[in-house]
Amino acid sequence: MNQKTKQLLCIGLISVVLWGCGSSAEYTTAKIAIEEENWVKAEEYLIKSLEVEPDNPEVMVQLGYHVHAKKREWAKMNDLFDRAVGVDPAAKMNSRPISEIVKNYRAMFWAESYNNAVRKFNGYKGSNDKLELNEAIDLFNQSVEIDPSEGQTYAILATCYYELGDNESAIANGKKASELLPNEFQPNITLGQILSFSGNKEEAIGYIKKAIEIDPTNSNAIRTLATLYYDLGDKEKSVETFQAAIKMETDKKLKANLYFNLGVLNMQLNNFQDAEDSFLDAYDLNPDDTEALIGIAQTFENAEKWRRASKFYRELITLEPENPAHYKGMARVLLKQGDPEGATRYFEKAKKLGG
Repeated sequence: MNQKTKQLLCIGLISVVLWGCGSSAEYTTAKIAIEEENWVKAEEYLIKSLEVEPDNPEVMVQLGYHVHAKKREWAKMNDLFDRAVGVDPAAKMNSRPISEIVKNYRAMFWAESYNNAVRKFNGYKGSNDKLELNEAIDLFNQSVEIDPSEGQTYAILATCYYELGDNESAIANGKKASELLPNEFQPNITLGQILSFSGNKEEAIGYIKKAIEIDPTNSNAIRTLATLYYDLGDKEKSVETFQAAIKMETDKKLKANLYFNLGVLNMQLNNFQDAEDSFLDAYDLNPDDTEALIGIAQTFENAEKWRRASKFYRELITLEPENPAHYKGMARVLLKQGDPEGATRYFEKAKKLGG
Protein backbone atom coordinates (compact mmCIF):
# COMPACT_ATOMS: atom_id res chain seq x y z
CA MET A 1 0.00 0.00 0.00
CA ASN A 2 2.82 2.37 0.88
CA GLN A 3 4.61 1.68 -2.39
CA LYS A 4 1.43 2.21 -4.43
CA THR A 5 0.72 5.44 -2.56
CA LYS A 6 4.21 6.68 -3.30
CA GLN A 7 3.75 5.83 -6.98
CA LEU A 8 0.41 7.65 -7.15
CA LEU A 9 1.85 10.69 -5.39
CA CYS A 10 4.78 10.66 -7.78
CA ILE A 11 2.51 10.45 -10.84
CA GLY A 12 0.36 13.25 -9.44
CA LEU A 13 3.40 15.43 -8.82
CA ILE A 14 4.73 14.84 -12.35
CA SER A 15 1.29 15.74 -13.81
CA VAL A 16 1.16 18.99 -11.87
CA VAL A 17 4.67 19.90 -12.92
CA LEU A 18 3.99 19.14 -16.60
CA TRP A 19 0.63 20.96 -16.65
CA GLY A 20 1.71 23.92 -14.63
CA CYS A 21 5.22 24.40 -16.03
CA GLY A 22 5.46 27.96 -17.35
CA SER A 23 1.77 28.68 -16.80
CA SER A 24 -0.22 30.07 -13.93
CA ALA A 25 -3.33 28.25 -12.79
CA GLU A 26 -5.36 31.09 -14.32
CA TYR A 27 -3.73 30.70 -17.73
CA THR A 28 -4.07 26.92 -17.58
CA THR A 29 -7.80 27.34 -16.90
CA ALA A 30 -8.04 29.87 -19.75
CA LYS A 31 -6.42 27.45 -22.21
CA ILE A 32 -8.80 24.66 -21.21
CA ALA A 33 -11.73 27.05 -21.75
CA ILE A 34 -10.36 27.96 -25.20
CA GLU A 35 -10.10 24.28 -26.14
CA GLU A 36 -13.69 23.79 -24.99
CA GLU A 37 -14.76 26.98 -26.82
CA ASN A 38 -16.19 28.33 -23.61
CA TRP A 39 -15.58 31.96 -24.53
CA VAL A 40 -17.12 33.55 -21.46
CA LYS A 41 -14.84 31.55 -19.17
CA ALA A 42 -11.89 32.01 -21.53
CA GLU A 43 -12.28 35.79 -21.35
CA GLU A 44 -12.58 35.78 -17.57
CA TYR A 45 -9.44 33.70 -17.05
CA LEU A 46 -7.37 35.35 -19.77
CA ILE A 47 -7.97 38.69 -18.04
CA LYS A 48 -7.02 37.08 -14.72
CA SER A 49 -3.97 35.51 -16.39
CA LEU A 50 -2.73 38.91 -17.55
CA GLU A 51 -3.08 40.23 -14.00
CA VAL A 52 -0.99 37.35 -12.70
CA GLU A 53 1.46 37.27 -15.66
CA PRO A 54 1.61 40.91 -16.86
CA ASP A 55 4.75 40.28 -18.94
CA ASN A 56 3.66 37.08 -20.67
CA PRO A 57 3.39 37.90 -24.42
CA GLU A 58 1.50 34.66 -25.09
CA VAL A 59 -1.32 35.69 -22.77
CA MET A 60 -1.48 39.09 -24.47
CA VAL A 61 -1.82 37.48 -27.90
CA GLN A 62 -4.45 35.01 -26.69
CA LEU A 63 -6.47 37.81 -25.08
CA GLY A 64 -6.19 39.98 -28.17
CA TYR A 65 -7.17 37.18 -30.53
CA HIS A 66 -9.85 35.26 -28.60
CA VAL A 67 -11.51 38.17 -26.79
CA HIS A 68 -10.99 41.60 -28.34
CA ALA A 69 -10.90 40.47 -31.99
CA LYS A 70 -14.11 38.47 -31.50
CA LYS A 71 -15.74 41.61 -30.12
CA ARG A 72 -14.24 43.68 -32.96
CA GLU A 73 -12.42 45.80 -30.40
CA TRP A 74 -9.57 46.39 -32.79
CA ALA A 75 -7.79 49.13 -30.83
CA LYS A 76 -7.61 46.89 -27.74
CA MET A 77 -6.49 43.96 -29.88
CA ASN A 78 -3.72 46.00 -31.45
CA ASP A 79 -2.63 47.37 -28.09
CA LEU A 80 -2.15 43.84 -26.75
CA PHE A 81 -0.45 42.64 -29.93
CA ASP A 82 1.97 45.58 -29.82
CA ARG A 83 2.69 44.99 -26.14
CA ALA A 84 3.36 41.29 -26.83
CA VAL A 85 5.85 42.08 -29.59
CA GLY A 86 7.40 44.78 -27.40
CA VAL A 87 8.08 42.29 -24.61
CA ASP A 88 9.85 39.76 -26.84
CA PRO A 89 9.20 39.49 -30.59
CA ALA A 90 11.19 36.24 -30.77
CA ALA A 91 9.23 34.53 -27.97
CA LYS A 92 7.71 31.30 -29.21
CA MET A 93 4.03 30.39 -29.23
CA ASN A 94 3.17 27.03 -30.76
CA SER A 95 6.79 26.88 -31.99
CA ARG A 96 6.44 30.16 -33.93
CA PRO A 97 7.71 33.65 -33.06
CA ILE A 98 5.17 35.98 -31.47
CA SER A 99 5.95 38.66 -34.07
CA GLU A 100 5.01 36.29 -36.91
CA ILE A 101 1.78 35.19 -35.21
CA VAL A 102 0.72 38.78 -34.55
CA LYS A 103 1.45 39.75 -38.16
CA ASN A 104 -0.58 36.82 -39.49
CA TYR A 105 -3.53 37.50 -37.19
CA ARG A 106 -3.66 41.15 -38.25
CA ALA A 107 -3.38 40.21 -41.93
CA MET A 108 -6.21 37.69 -41.57
CA PHE A 109 -8.62 40.12 -39.90
CA TRP A 110 -7.64 42.94 -42.27
CA ALA A 111 -8.18 40.80 -45.39
CA GLU A 112 -11.63 39.71 -44.21
CA SER A 113 -12.71 43.30 -43.51
CA TYR A 114 -11.10 44.71 -46.66
CA ASN A 115 -12.64 42.12 -48.97
CA ASN A 116 -16.09 42.72 -47.45
CA ALA A 117 -15.60 46.45 -48.00
CA VAL A 118 -14.60 45.93 -51.63
CA ARG A 119 -17.73 43.84 -52.22
CA LYS A 120 -19.86 46.61 -50.76
CA PHE A 121 -18.09 49.23 -52.87
CA ASN A 122 -18.59 47.16 -56.02
CA GLY A 123 -22.25 46.80 -55.07
CA TYR A 124 -22.51 50.58 -54.79
CA LYS A 125 -20.95 51.02 -58.25
CA GLY A 126 -23.58 48.70 -59.68
CA SER A 127 -26.54 50.25 -57.84
CA ASN A 128 -25.41 53.81 -57.06
CA ASP A 129 -26.99 53.27 -53.63
CA LYS A 130 -25.39 55.65 -51.11
CA LEU A 131 -26.33 53.29 -48.28
CA GLU A 132 -23.98 50.66 -49.73
CA LEU A 133 -21.29 53.31 -50.15
CA ASN A 134 -21.58 54.30 -46.48
CA GLU A 135 -21.40 50.64 -45.47
CA ALA A 136 -18.26 50.24 -47.59
CA ILE A 137 -16.71 53.30 -45.93
CA ASP A 138 -17.45 51.86 -42.48
CA LEU A 139 -15.79 48.58 -43.42
CA PHE A 140 -12.75 50.30 -44.95
CA ASN A 141 -12.38 52.39 -41.79
CA GLN A 142 -12.56 49.17 -39.79
CA SER A 143 -9.79 47.78 -42.02
CA VAL A 144 -7.69 50.85 -41.21
CA GLU A 145 -8.29 50.27 -37.51
CA ILE A 146 -7.23 46.63 -37.81
CA ASP A 147 -4.01 47.46 -39.66
CA PRO A 148 -3.17 51.15 -40.04
CA SER A 149 -0.04 50.30 -42.02
CA GLU A 150 -1.92 48.96 -45.09
CA GLY A 151 -1.68 51.81 -47.59
CA GLN A 152 -4.07 50.38 -50.17
CA THR A 153 -6.97 50.74 -47.72
CA TYR A 154 -6.51 54.51 -47.63
CA ALA A 155 -6.34 54.73 -51.43
CA ILE A 156 -9.74 53.11 -52.02
CA LEU A 157 -11.19 54.88 -48.97
CA ALA A 158 -10.19 58.17 -50.60
CA THR A 159 -12.19 57.19 -53.70
CA CYS A 160 -15.18 56.27 -51.53
CA TYR A 161 -15.17 59.64 -49.77
CA TYR A 162 -14.86 61.42 -53.11
CA GLU A 163 -17.89 59.49 -54.39
CA LEU A 164 -19.73 60.55 -51.23
CA GLY A 165 -18.86 64.21 -51.87
CA ASP A 166 -16.55 64.53 -48.85
CA ASN A 167 -13.51 66.02 -50.59
CA GLU A 168 -11.69 66.84 -47.36
CA SER A 169 -11.73 63.22 -46.17
CA ALA A 170 -10.95 62.00 -49.68
CA ILE A 171 -7.80 64.13 -49.88
CA ALA A 172 -6.71 63.26 -46.31
CA ASN A 173 -6.95 59.52 -47.02
CA GLY A 174 -5.34 59.93 -50.43
CA LYS A 175 -2.35 61.68 -48.87
CA LYS A 176 -2.05 58.95 -46.23
CA ALA A 177 -1.98 56.31 -48.98
CA SER A 178 0.68 58.25 -50.86
CA GLU A 179 2.80 58.59 -47.70
CA LEU A 180 2.65 54.85 -47.00
CA LEU A 181 3.13 53.82 -50.64
CA PRO A 182 5.20 56.64 -52.16
CA ASN A 183 6.64 54.49 -54.93
CA GLU A 184 3.41 52.88 -56.12
CA PHE A 185 1.45 54.14 -59.11
CA GLN A 186 -2.16 53.81 -57.93
CA PRO A 187 -2.05 55.93 -54.74
CA ASN A 188 -0.34 58.79 -56.59
CA ILE A 189 -2.64 58.79 -59.61
CA THR A 190 -5.73 58.46 -57.36
CA LEU A 191 -4.70 61.41 -55.18
CA GLY A 192 -3.75 63.48 -58.22
CA GLN A 193 -7.13 62.88 -59.84
CA ILE A 194 -9.06 63.64 -56.63
CA LEU A 195 -7.11 66.87 -56.14
CA SER A 196 -7.76 67.82 -59.77
CA PHE A 197 -11.49 67.08 -59.57
CA SER A 198 -11.65 69.00 -56.28
CA GLY A 199 -10.15 72.10 -57.91
CA ASN A 200 -6.60 71.76 -56.47
CA LYS A 201 -5.07 71.45 -59.92
CA GLU A 202 -1.63 72.88 -59.17
CA GLU A 203 -1.14 70.50 -56.23
CA ALA A 204 -2.46 67.63 -58.37
CA ILE A 205 0.33 68.04 -60.93
CA GLY A 206 3.03 66.83 -58.50
CA TYR A 207 1.25 63.55 -57.78
CA ILE A 208 0.40 62.91 -61.45
CA LYS A 209 4.04 63.52 -62.39
CA LYS A 210 5.11 61.07 -59.66
CA ALA A 211 2.71 58.47 -61.07
CA ILE A 212 4.20 58.95 -64.54
CA GLU A 213 7.74 58.56 -63.14
CA ILE A 214 6.65 55.22 -61.66
CA ASP A 215 4.90 54.09 -64.87
CA PRO A 216 6.06 56.15 -67.88
CA THR A 217 3.96 54.00 -70.25
CA ASN A 218 0.60 54.80 -68.68
CA SER A 219 -1.18 56.96 -71.23
CA ASN A 220 -4.08 57.68 -68.87
CA ALA A 221 -1.73 59.42 -66.43
CA ILE A 222 -0.04 61.36 -69.23
CA ARG A 223 -3.43 62.38 -70.61
CA THR A 224 -4.47 63.56 -67.14
CA LEU A 225 -1.30 65.65 -66.88
CA ALA A 226 -1.90 67.17 -70.32
CA THR A 227 -5.44 68.12 -69.31
CA LEU A 228 -4.16 69.70 -66.09
CA TYR A 229 -1.69 71.84 -68.03
CA TYR A 230 -4.51 72.88 -70.34
CA ASP A 231 -6.82 73.77 -67.44
CA LEU A 232 -4.04 75.86 -65.87
CA GLY A 233 -3.53 77.74 -69.14
CA ASP A 234 -0.15 76.24 -70.05
CA LYS A 235 -1.15 75.14 -73.55
CA GLU A 236 2.39 74.63 -74.85
CA LYS A 237 3.14 72.08 -72.10
CA SER A 238 -0.26 70.55 -72.70
CA VAL A 239 0.60 70.02 -76.39
CA GLU A 240 3.94 68.40 -75.46
CA THR A 241 2.25 66.11 -72.97
CA PHE A 242 -0.51 65.07 -75.38
CA GLN A 243 2.17 64.23 -77.94
CA ALA A 244 3.89 62.04 -75.33
CA ALA A 245 0.59 60.34 -74.52
CA ILE A 246 -0.04 59.62 -78.20
CA LYS A 247 3.32 57.84 -78.46
CA MET A 248 2.42 55.59 -75.51
CA GLU A 249 -1.21 54.82 -76.38
CA THR A 250 -1.97 51.58 -78.24
CA ASP A 251 -5.78 51.60 -78.17
CA LYS A 252 -7.02 53.10 -81.46
CA LYS A 253 -10.07 54.89 -80.07
CA LEU A 254 -8.15 56.37 -77.15
CA LYS A 255 -5.38 57.41 -79.49
CA ALA A 256 -7.97 59.05 -81.77
CA ASN A 257 -9.30 61.01 -78.77
CA LEU A 258 -5.78 62.17 -77.94
CA TYR A 259 -5.26 63.37 -81.50
CA PHE A 260 -8.60 65.18 -81.37
CA ASN A 261 -7.64 66.97 -78.12
CA LEU A 262 -4.30 67.86 -79.64
CA GLY A 263 -6.12 69.27 -82.67
CA VAL A 264 -8.30 71.47 -80.43
CA LEU A 265 -5.21 72.77 -78.64
CA ASN A 266 -3.41 73.56 -81.86
CA MET A 267 -6.48 75.42 -83.13
CA GLN A 268 -6.44 77.58 -79.99
CA LEU A 269 -2.75 78.26 -80.58
CA ASN A 270 -3.52 79.17 -84.24
CA ASN A 271 -1.38 76.25 -85.41
CA PHE A 272 -3.87 75.41 -88.14
CA GLN A 273 -1.69 72.99 -90.08
CA ASP A 274 -0.85 71.00 -86.93
CA ALA A 275 -4.52 71.06 -85.95
CA GLU A 276 -5.51 69.79 -89.39
CA ASP A 277 -2.97 66.97 -89.20
CA SER A 278 -4.16 65.98 -85.71
CA PHE A 279 -7.83 65.90 -86.71
CA LEU A 280 -7.05 63.87 -89.82
CA ASP A 281 -5.07 61.38 -87.70
CA ALA A 282 -8.03 61.16 -85.31
CA TYR A 283 -10.42 60.53 -88.19
CA ASP A 284 -8.14 57.89 -89.75
CA LEU A 285 -8.01 56.01 -86.44
CA ASN A 286 -11.76 56.30 -85.79
CA PRO A 287 -13.79 57.03 -88.95
CA ASP A 288 -17.06 56.86 -86.96
CA ASP A 289 -16.05 59.81 -84.82
CA THR A 290 -18.03 62.76 -86.19
CA GLU A 291 -16.43 65.10 -83.64
CA ALA A 292 -13.11 64.64 -85.41
CA LEU A 293 -14.79 65.51 -88.73
CA ILE A 294 -16.33 68.63 -87.18
CA GLY A 295 -12.87 69.59 -85.91
CA ILE A 296 -11.39 69.13 -89.36
CA ALA A 297 -14.14 71.16 -91.04
CA GLN A 298 -13.81 73.99 -88.51
CA THR A 299 -10.03 73.96 -88.78
CA PHE A 300 -10.18 74.41 -92.55
CA GLU A 301 -12.86 77.07 -92.12
CA ASN A 302 -10.77 79.02 -89.59
CA ALA A 303 -7.76 78.70 -91.87
CA GLU A 304 -9.92 80.08 -94.74
CA LYS A 305 -9.48 76.91 -96.78
CA TRP A 306 -13.08 77.03 -97.96
CA ARG A 307 -13.11 74.18 -100.46
CA ARG A 308 -11.50 71.73 -98.07
CA ALA A 309 -13.89 72.84 -95.29
CA SER A 310 -16.90 72.30 -97.58
CA LYS A 311 -15.68 68.77 -98.38
CA PHE A 312 -15.88 67.76 -94.71
CA TYR A 313 -19.16 69.58 -94.07
CA ARG A 314 -20.64 67.54 -96.92
CA GLU A 315 -19.33 64.34 -95.29
CA LEU A 316 -20.91 65.42 -92.01
CA ILE A 317 -24.25 66.07 -93.70
CA THR A 318 -24.11 62.57 -95.20
CA LEU A 319 -23.37 61.03 -91.80
CA GLU A 320 -25.83 63.18 -89.81
CA PRO A 321 -28.46 64.55 -92.22
CA GLU A 322 -30.72 65.79 -89.39
CA ASN A 323 -28.06 67.98 -87.73
CA PRO A 324 -28.67 71.66 -88.62
CA ALA A 325 -25.18 72.74 -87.49
CA HIS A 326 -23.60 70.96 -90.48
CA TYR A 327 -25.86 72.81 -92.95
CA LYS A 328 -24.98 76.12 -91.29
CA GLY A 329 -21.28 75.33 -91.62
CA MET A 330 -21.77 74.48 -95.29
CA ALA A 331 -23.70 77.72 -95.85
CA ARG A 332 -20.90 79.78 -94.29
CA VAL A 333 -18.15 78.34 -96.47
CA LEU A 334 -20.27 78.61 -99.64
CA LEU A 335 -20.90 82.25 -98.84
CA LYS A 336 -17.15 82.80 -98.49
CA GLN A 337 -16.63 81.12 -101.86
CA GLY A 338 -19.01 83.59 -103.51
CA ASP A 339 -22.00 81.27 -103.83
CA PRO A 340 -24.85 83.12 -102.03
CA GLU A 341 -27.56 81.03 -103.70
CA GLY A 342 -26.00 77.79 -102.48
CA ALA A 343 -25.46 79.31 -99.04
CA THR A 344 -29.15 80.32 -98.86
CA ARG A 345 -30.31 76.78 -99.69
CA TYR A 346 -28.25 75.35 -96.83
CA PHE A 347 -29.40 78.08 -94.41
CA GLU A 348 -33.02 77.29 -95.29
CA LYS A 349 -32.39 73.56 -94.68
CA ALA A 350 -30.84 74.37 -91.30
CA LYS A 351 -33.94 76.41 -90.34
CA LYS A 352 -36.26 73.54 -91.30
CA LEU A 353 -34.30 71.28 -88.99
CA GLY A 354 -34.65 73.74 -86.13
CA GLY A 355 -31.28 75.40 -86.42
